[in-house]
Amino acid sequence: MERIVSFVGSIFIPVTDIARSTEWYVRMFDLKTIEKTDQRVGLAFPNGQTLILLWKVEKPQPVQFDSGKAMMPYFNFTSYDINHSYNQLKAKGAELSEIHEEDGFTYFEAFDLDGNPLSVVEETGQTPYFAHKNSLRNPK
Repeated sequence: MERIVSFVGSIFIPVTDIARSTEWYVRMFDLKTIEKTDQRVGLAFPNGQTLILLWKVEKPQPVQFDSGKAMMPYFNFTSYDINHSYNQLKAKGAELSEIHEEDGFTYFEAFDLDGNPLSVVEETGQTPYFAHKNSLRNPK
């Protein structure tokens, strides 16, 4: 049977300055620019299917929601080595939170030039997501 959908195609991130934000995302995450218009810029991860689309907005927009316990991002980036990711982003000058550990997840937030929190997460063997993401990392 044919799948209804295959993967998340794009993550839309609102930004107030397309040129400045494009430079920041490309530099921080080693993304490739695949489209530029006055309203948006399409960015691709190396060897990844999901795209980042930076959308021009007049004022910052929320990219998180209140779960009742904490503010949660609508999306996160997977890391297979959280310390490496943290150190690389720090060396590139990103504003970062501290690294946190909770319920089998290790994570931190990087903040883009509009203050959007971008959650970077590494799962361990204690989460239900670990085996799935590890299979994508090391396909058999």
